[in-house]
Amino acid sequence: PAFEALGRVVRQHGIPAIYPFELLEGFAMDVDGRRYRNLEDLLQYCYHVAGVVGLMMAHVMGVREETALRRAADLGIALQLTNIARDVVDDARAGRLYLPLEWLEQAGIEPVELALPGNRERLGGVVRRLLDEAERYYASGDLGLRSLPLRSAWAVAVARGVYREIGQLVRSRGALAWEARAVVPRRLKLAWLVRGLAQALSARTLGR
Repeated sequence: PAFEALGRVVRQHGIPAIYPFELLEGFAMDVDGRRYRNLEDLLQYCYHVAGVVGLMMAHVMGVREETALRRAADLGIALQLTNIARDVVDDARAGRLYLPLEWLEQAGIEPVELALPGNRERLGGVVRRLLDEAERYYASGDLGLRSLPLRSAWAVAVARGVYREIGQLVRSRGALAWEARAVVPRRLKLAWLVRGLAQALSARTLGR
């Protein structure tokens, strides 16, 4: 039933058939426990598990312009990089590793020792690099708001804002970032309902 429902959505919104298959490839990367040598490898993973979701959502929202679709993929990648930063220690304890191996080598962290408390300061430096990359993709994704209908742009802006707050919280906590799960307070989520609308309106004005 789930695949039948997906098939109906794909047909109804003209979603290229390759996108669901790219998403499945991302799932396979997780199942295989694949590790990523460098940032480029990691970004390929992020595209397959999140960037392509942004592409499919953009089609559902009526977007077809190529540049706008790239922006949607970039926003998905930014969200996934933030996920990795937030969950890096929990993932390591479960045997999953997404940080670029080259970065860990440069920081003097053995992958099998990633979750050890003694590595938190060095891990914080690696994660800051990851969040810096996320910022580039958030900035690119922001430019896609102008291509969306207002209601869709509002929803995307709110989701983007709340997720970026998670990354900012991880960054600000430094070595203590993984003592407790980074959660955006309800008051900030509510504030983003207003900020998101303002961003959506501003983006549409600039896009005219």
